[in-house]
Amino acid sequence: MSRATDDSEIGSPARSAPLIVTTFSFDDADLDRLRAAIGIDHLIVASSQDELVAALREHPRVEVVCSLRLPPDLAAIAPSVRWIQLPSAGADTAIRGGLVSRDSPIVVTTASGIHAVPIAEYALSSMLMFLRGWRDLESLRRDHDWPDHARWQALQSGELYGATLGIVGLGNIGRRVAQLGRAFGMHVLGLRRTALGGADPDVDALYPPDALTSLLATSDYVVITVPRTSATHHLIGEAELHGMRQHAYIVNVARGDVIDESALIRALSEGWIAGAGLDVTEHEPLDPASPLWTMPNVYISPHISGNTSRYGERLMDIFLDNLARYRSGQPLRNVVDPVRGY
Repeated sequence: MSRATDDSEIGSPARSAPLIVTTFSFDDADLDRLRAAIGIDHLIVASSQDELVAALREHPRVEVVCSLRLPPDLAAIAPSVRWIQLPSAGADTAIRGGLVSRDSPIVVTTASGIHAVPIAEYALSSMLMFLRGWRDLESLRRDHDWPDHARWQALQSGELYGATLGIVGLGNIGRRVAQLGRAFGMHVLGLRRTALGGADPDVDALYPPDALTSLLATSDYVVITVPRTSATHHLIGEAELHGMRQHAYIVNVARGDVIDESALIRALSEGWIAGAGLDVTEHEPLDPASPLWTMPNVYISPHISGNTSRYGERLMDIFLDNLARYRSGQPLRNVVDPVRGY
């Protein structure tokens, strides 16, 4: 079955409700939405990978699995499985497990787009925390220190308004970052793998991948939102960091290895750039000995920029839409392409 496009046609029209196993911790309201679509007897809820494997062995008619952690021998355990809905926007685990290939009878889809709102808001909040000097303000608060007028000058900040925002990866997340940047009055540049025609309604200028250095050289703020692929490993290295503005601030909400971390540490300590907001690092958890922890120009979070209280609700929206497509023989959304790696 070809995976040459983002969507994939699967099944035949008007198929009956499939037997589904999910390990995702949906709340009761979302599970009720799923049961309403397929019937009570067509849903099995497992709380762990062990329970998932047991359910697959016990129910040989399972067609659909919604789970992040999948057994590598899933195809052998459950030969009837035809579709895996990942709860994540990335497909790293499924790809490493050998579940994504042109020859596989299983179609793998992601929850791409689910993180657009929370991660975009995180990116803008990171920029604002750096710009407004929130680390210094928190230090003053902890010390119960109300500075007098003579010390206000040191707390003066800039504005996002009029600044240039460069977005590396204009997918669902990058596009939402662009929209928020425009709402703040920023001049927005976007880089996309398929930058055909040179224009996009959500950015002021669209760049192809080979123009990365130009985008970096003209941006005051840079947000990295590309997927992890062989082509994006160390996409931002020493040369790219050297080419950025000295007052620039970079936010990585993609994957840690998109930025060469050793080069980033040098850039931050030697003043090539002004600061960084990192939700991801090359090795997670970040080594307690890493100098990134104590750098005054770095904000770090533990890979949680996509967290939101509405995650399950949004995942169920995607799952139900794909389920309707699956049953009617229409192309599924967010099919993982084994060539692209996402």
